[in-house]
Amino acid sequence: MRDRMLILVYSSILDNAVREVLDEMNVCGFTELENVKGKGPRTGFHLGTSVYPDLNNMLFIIEDAEKIAVLADELKKMEKEFPDEGLKLFTVPIEEL
Repeated sequence: MRDRMLILVYSSILDNAVREVLDEMNVCGFTELENVKGKGPRTGFHLGTSVYPDLNNMLFIIEDAEKIAVLADELKKMEKEFPDEGLKLFTVPIEEL
């Protein structure tokens, strides 16, 4: 099965919870961007300022499609558990590595 990439954007408050899911799923490799700024339709601004102090993190994870599907399901559970914190995920096919 072809590889897919999961792009995860989440409130930095959820960092430990996200790491636990990655550990449980034996995700060994990823690329992380910290202190990502943005605005969500439900969670509002995350700008790292005194007015909007929250920030996001982003992870890029490439695995086989089956593992990405299971990982996405686990992260969607977290999204329901913490609806006010902000967590979005996107999956895209990988054409070339």
